[in-house]
Amino acid sequence: MSDAAISSGRSAADGKAWFGHDRFGMFIHFGLYALGARHEWLKNREEFTTEAYQKYFDNFDPDLYDAREWARRARQAGMKYVVLTAKHHEGFCLWDSKVTDYKVTNTPYGKDLIGPYVEALRAEGLKIGFYYSLLDWHHPDFPIDGHHPQRNHPDAAKLNEGRDVRRYAKYMRDQVTELLTDFGKIDVIWFDFSYPRRVYKGLPGKGRADWESDDLIKLVRQLQPDIIVGDRLDLPRDADHMPDLVTPEQYTPRVAPMVAGLPVRWEACHTFSGSWGYFRDDELEGCRPAHQHTGRYGFARRQSSDECRPDRPRNLRCPRHQGARHLWRMDAAEWSCDLWRRAFYP
Repeated sequence: MSDAAISSGRSAADGKAWFGHDRFGMFIHFGLYALGARHEWLKNREEFTTEAYQKYFDNFDPDLYDAREWARRARQAGMKYVVLTAKHHEGFCLWDSKVTDYKVTNTPYGKDLIGPYVEALRAEGLKIGFYYSLLDWHHPDFPIDGHHPQRNHPDAAKLNEGRDVRRYAKYMRDQVTELLTDFGKIDVIWFDFSYPRRVYKGLPGKGRADWESDDLIKLVRQLQPDIIVGDRLDLPRDADHMPDLVTPEQYTPRVAPMVAGLPVRWEACHTFSGSWGYFRDDELEGCRPAHQHTGRYGFARRQSSDECRPDRPRNLRCPRHQGARHLWRMDAAEWSCDLWRRAFYP
């Protein structure tokens, strides 16, 4: 594959066409923050130190984890693909990464979570996606910035001394290599996120140069040529550099997104409440109705968010909440597929 094809994500046989008809998927956020039971940005918003956050690592034991049930319920709801947070901003890894000790196999649970997830999705005929955070609030080389839990530390600038974002970028490439070689064919990789213009108290944001995004996207294309890559690497967008997937979050655009005047594949990802992670106090009455999640356009893509709790990933706090979510998913799947049929086969 040429460098131009690698950078643009184009190939002679477009292995990404499936997204145009599968269109409805599940986004699963699962990590140490599930034990906090309030939101996935727990470490950031409450400004946890690494030492204070360690209690969640020391007690992480999802002993009733059942990836087969996740996959079965997704398929029964009409979903066609699933994306799981292999690593969120807290830096905790759900697989047995060889380049860090901050991983599930070193917790009381002691087992890989990604392998069973991949196998379960394949068994149900679902496409497989990984979310991978560009941020890492645990890694010692990740410089403190405006999103870091220690951003308000009086010695934040001094704490940044010796941190090398280039070493961190290499660490990311090593982990992405593991994810895209150890688990077979992967259909989606969802990088999150870039903020190059966000300066906080003199601490700069991060983007393309920090992530070494050009090297990262080239690596991804070489390892998995047909994979769909999210658009949050801060890479150029123009007619020669069309993103695989534009990702509006928590809203549905009034007009379908375009790049350089051209239509582009896109996905609106929503939560049922305001939290992506497990939220203990989430109630049915607080959930947004189905029409706020489903789309206006035949070429729109949809994801819903499922929140996984630390003790029983397969159960929700309230049984009627669970039933309502299942009904919502069925409604959304049928509506979404009908929109696609009417848009492309009038």
